[in-house]
Amino acid sequence: MALVTDITASRITPATAIPTEVPAITWATPEAKLWIATREGEYAGMVEYAEGHFVASGPIGDDLGSFSDVAQAQAAVARGVALRRFGDGLLSNVAIVSAVVAVSLAGMSLTMIAA
Repeated sequence: MALVTDITASRITPATAIPTEVPAITWATPEAKLWIATREGEYAGMVEYAEGHFVASGPIGDDLGSFSDVAQAQAAVARGVALRRFGDGLLSNVAIVSAVVAVSLAGMSLTMIAA
């Protein structure tokens, strides 16, 4: 059995990268002064008009700010959703590091067994 010791990583260049877009947010108004955001059917946040301000909340209830305009509050929810997504570059780097660690551990295990 051969031990793999030469691992090289390659990065996707912008010219060959697959474009990824954040899916659009859909807004619903189930009652007056309340706007609910969903993205691909999942709860993405809300905007509520309270005490003269539009208060934006994220998907886990985090406060995204208080605004004087509903459009600004909705934009804050949309930005909050976009910031929560991991970029493809980050995920590919994590995958590469995980593969390197797994192969290294396997190699060390085989070396210890053979010894």
